[in-house]
Amino acid sequence: MKIEISPDYQYMTKELFDIPRMFNEGQGEIVYSGRNLVCRFTIQGMPVIAKRFKRVNFFQQIAYTFFRSTKAERAFRYAKIFRERGIETPHEIAFIETKEHGLFTTGYFVCTACPDPPAFPYLVPKENYDKELAKDLISFIISMHQKGIIHGDLNFGNFLFRKTPPQTHYQFQVIDINRSIFFDTCPPQEICLKNLSTLTHRRDLFEFMVREYARQRGWNEEETLTHTTHYLEKLEQKHQRKEKIKQLLKK
Repeated sequence: MKIEISPDYQYMTKELFDIPRMFNEGQGEIVYSGRNLVCRFTIQGMPVIAKRFKRVNFFQQIAYTFFRSTKAERAFRYAKIFRERGIETPHEIAFIETKEHGLFTTGYFVCTACPDPPAFPYLVPKENYDKELAKDLISFIISMHQKGIIHGDLNFGNFLFRKTPPQTHYQFQVIDINRSIFFDTCPPQEICLKNLSTLTHRRDLFEFMVREYARQRGWNEEETLTHTTHYLEKLEQKHQRKEKIKQLLKK
């Protein structure tokens, strides 16, 4: 097993080595269960979040062992880059990699817990969604883009928000950052629009936020919306093709 622990959290070393075992024994409070498993633990009185990434297949084992960083390691290292560029994200505590027969199999990422809720429930399911939240979130995404950050999974579930008086605008922390891409300056317009296209499938909310993005950046609203909607439709078509293939394989 490989483990790297942030200098500020060396005092947790013993407990962090036990993270894989605690997952295997079903300990902790499940926060999310899907492709990956996210649990909340308490270590020496401090709440932490631990993410166990899905076990990789044989070809990925080769790739992650010899040729590229694992998702767990990227999540750990990217957190520092986000903060250095002025974007809040939970502080990285450790990443852990387990191996079998010398090959990587499963990665774990541990970070500080954030009590703030995700933006998704306050936007997508609400008929009268929070327009102030939507505007502030777009401003935050523009800030990320202008600081050279393209979040690899730009959706409302990955933005935690709060508003603490006397603040007049929502503040955000971003999570699930391991697939992000970094630029030295603001990325080209097409890259920014492709990134925006993954925000939501809800069309009225999507249009509202894309138009707001264009307004704040001084771009033509209609052209921006047309291009971004085109990318969204391509993503939806790709998803539909995958679902059809799955259904055919089940027969």
